[in-house]
Amino acid sequence: MRSSPIQSQSGFIMMLLVVVMAVGAAAVFSLYQDNTVLRYQSDIYLKRMNQLNEVKQQLLKFAVFQPELYQSDLVSNSRTYKEAGKLPGPGYLPCRDLDGDGWVLEAETSCGNPRDPADDTTGFVYGFLPVGFKTRNFFFGALEPRQFYYVVDERFVNGNNLYNNGTTGRYAPLNPLLTPASPPDVSPPNVLPDGTLPWLTLNGVEGYVALIIFPNAPQVFSDGFEQDRSQGGTAVDRVADYLDRRFDIDGNRLDGNADGNRHFYSQSRENIGVNDLVVGITFSEWQEAVMNRVCSQLDRLTQVDSNLAYWFNDYEVTQNPSGGNWRDFIGACGP
Repeated sequence: MRSSPIQSQSGFIMMLLVVVMAVGAAAVFSLYQDNTVLRYQSDIYLKRMNQLNEVKQQLLKFAVFQPELYQSDLVSNSRTYKEAGKLPGPGYLPCRDLDGDGWVLEAETSCGNPRDPADDTTGFVYGFLPVGFKTRNFFFGALEPRQFYYVVDERFVNGNNLYNNGTTGRYAPLNPLLTPASPPDVSPPNVLPDGTLPWLTLNGVEGYVALIIFPNAPQVFSDGFEQDRSQGGTAVDRVADYLDRRFDIDGNRLDGNADGNRHFYSQSRENIGVNDLVVGITFSEWQEAVMNRVCSQLDRLTQVDSNLAYWFNDYEVTQNPSGGNWRDFIGACGP
């Protein structure tokens, strides 16, 4: 028996509905998958950014508690306390880990690259972020060696033999105005005007004391360069395998994180090719953290004889090379 035209049309409509429902279900499933992937990527991004910010806070604590962390040295398994005049002032940050073992040892304990205003590759040092300092019982969370890169203005490191300052091996004085800006043992072109601010940049914004960089998964860039992190070598030697290149919309290479200059970029739609996640410590954040420490101890600090060699007092290259002129800034603490 032949089916009627009405029955044929009904069958066709049913088949069409089934197809439409199948396509709709596939679209919904695809959208669900896309949303799941996006949520996962978002969760990973937030986790990494939280970790970067935790490291940032640990670095600020390291800077704030310099006098306490370095009030003694471990000599032949015996703790030897330093004279007051040899204690570092607050504000100094660690040197970088070059060999990727997680520690700052031997030659790594001094790092310097005095700033030449005509050379964008000067005024900072970079390498792997150290995981901690065993002899100081200070650790940057549960980090793995080579997990992060670390860039720091070389005036702010606590070991820099290019600044002798009575053999302290530190840039001094280090204070909220960075004044005077250069110690007497620095020669041109590295004599900076008083108040010269840090010049590390992040996404085009200047004034960073330090940057912490999480290198995302290795990439093959649009110019064909492929990152390979299986090779040996120092953090400087292998920087291109960890930090990213940057391109314009036409594929032309721009300043990137692996170029060795003072300009750095974090992952964004505008920074094509950059998967690195970057968090920085601005000079104003550094000022606030260190001034809070000084102000919280004001009653005790102001009782220190102003003529003694001590980080709170005036800097003098031979008599008080650890001085930071901090006494001059107590007016900022308020009533």
